[in-house]
Amino acid sequence: MSNFLFDLVSNLALLTIVLIACHLCNRFVPGAAVNGAHIFVALVSAALLLDAALTFLVFADAQSRYGKFSTSSAFFERASAYVLAAIAALAWQYAARRTCPAKANNENALIIRTSPYSESQLPM
Repeated sequence: MSNFLFDLVSNLALLTIVLIACHLCNRFVPGAAVNGAHIFVALVSAALLLDAALTFLVFADAQSRYGKFSTSSAFFERASAYVLAAIAALAWQYAARRTCPAKANNENALIIRTSPYSESQLPM
């Protein structure tokens, strides 16, 4: 159980790092729209595939040396930590999207001249 908690905490720490890096990229690179949650889910999926390959191909051949890592129960603990971290990333993205207001698309806005001091915009 402690291995599961360690895996989960390390995956959540990696999620935090990816979200911060993507936020900084979006902030400092003009026109960038990098989604940190989707990148993290892609990284977790690749890690899960590599973990499965290591567990069932590499560690299975050396049972005497890697016995505790080559069991299917150890793999399913790690896999569940990966899946829970991916669900947390997608839930975080969903909650963040729900709380922030939608950005207005000013490309299709109709500008009405009301006075020389102000302009009214009517979205179409």
